[in-house]
This record gives sequence, structure tokens and C-alpha cells, in this order.
Amino acid sequence: MEPGNVIPQVRYRLRSGVRDVELGIRHFIFQRFLDVRKGRLAGADLSYLNLSGYNLRRANLHEAVLIRTDLSRANLSKATLLGADLSGARLQGANLSGARLTGAIVTLAQLASASALEGMILPDGSEYGSVDAPPGMGDGDEPVVAPPDLRARDLRRRDLRGVDLAGAMLRGANLGRADLSGADLRGADLFGCNLEHARLVRADLRGANLMIAGLRGADLREANLKGALVTDQQLKLAASLAAALLPDGHLHD
Repeated sequence: MEPGNVIPQVRYRLRSGVRDVELGIRHFIFQRFLDVRKGRLAGADLSYLNLSGYNLRRANLHEAVLIRTDLSRANLSKATLLGADLSGARLQGANLSGARLTGAIVTLAQLASASALEGMILPDGSEYGSVDAPPGMGDGDEPVVAPPDLRARDLRRRDLRGVDLAGAMLRGANLGRADLSGADLRGADLFGCNLEHARLVRADLRGANLMIAGLRGADLREANLKGALVTDQQLKLAASLAAALLPDGHLHD
């Protein structure tokens, strides 16, 4: 091997070794810090650490830096994550039930991969799953049929006109450019869905959970959104809301 080629490799290995040692030291400090402070980690820099499976229930992670931190399968139930930076953090299988994420930096794809979100306070300050079932659902003597589970399914460009998806689990599904005209989506969980450029003309979305769903370019003409969980910022991205019934019961001009 040429001597000139050895030096860059040695430098690379030294840099890699230092990085591994640095992360190892930070992980050790985190363990001790967690024991001593009993989970009070407000403002702590926990970037790049492997905290997979950790029990961080009720931990105070207010404004903590969790960039690319592995929190897969971690228990973050009732944790305080106000203003935390979760850019690139792994949340697959994490329990975020009851956690508070107001002002946190986190994407819909990350949240959609978590295993539990019940009672979680979303980045915009609203509560996940706080809407009651819409009128008419579960009434009468008809047998209750379990709604379909289509979470994270790729349904792009599908013809779903008039389909009955009342109460369906569609969290994280990709419905980009799908035709859902006249579809029954009452009480459906569309949290984190991609609905960009989808046709939702005259769709029934009463009580549906549309938090963090992408609605850019969506056609919501004459759609019924009464009681739906969706923000004004999301609706402003829709291509049309002509004659749509808004979440507060008012008819869009």
C-alpha cells in the first residue's frame, strides 16, 4: 500500500474512534444523569444516543435536543417534550400516550410510526384523539363491524369513490391523488396521512382525525368536516373548500 494512502485511513480511523468514545462517554453520563436527576433532562443534549427501549415515563425533556436519537420502543408516556428537537429521531414502536409535544420539532412520519399516541398533546397544542364519535355511528341494533385497518398503506391514485371507511384506521397512509369523492370517512383516523391533491368532493369527514395530515392541493368541495380534528393552517393548503362544512359547523364561502 502506498504510504500516502495510509495516512488518510489512519486519520479516518482515529476520527471514528474518537467519535465512538465520545458517544460512549455521553451514553454513560446520560445513564448516571438519569439516575441522579430521576428523569429531569430539560435542555439536555441527547443527540445520536441509543435510548431504544428506555423507560422515560414522565421524564422532563423540555427543550431537550434529541437529534437522530434512537427512541424506538421507548416508553415516553406522559413525558414532557415541550419545544424538544426530535429532528431525525427514531420513534418506531415508542409509547407517546399522554406525552406533551407542544412546540416540538417532529415530522408526521415520525409520529405515525409510534405504537401509542392516545391523549398525546400534538405540536400545535391540540390533543390527539379528542373528538367524540360523530352522530349516527354505533346507533341502532345493527351488529358492530370492526372498521378496516389500513395504517401506513400505499393507496396513491386509487379510485375509492363512495367507499365506506367510517371509523377506519388510516394513520400514516399514503392517499396522494386518490379519488375519495363521496367516501364515508366519519370518525376515521387519518392522522399523518398524505392527502395531497386527493379528491374529497362531498366526502363525509365528520369527527375524522386529520391532524398533521398533508392537505396541500386537496379538493374538499362540499365535504363535511364538522367536528373534524384539523387546523386552519392545514385547510388553507387545500385547493378548494367551496361549500364545505367546516369543523365549527360553518359553511365555507
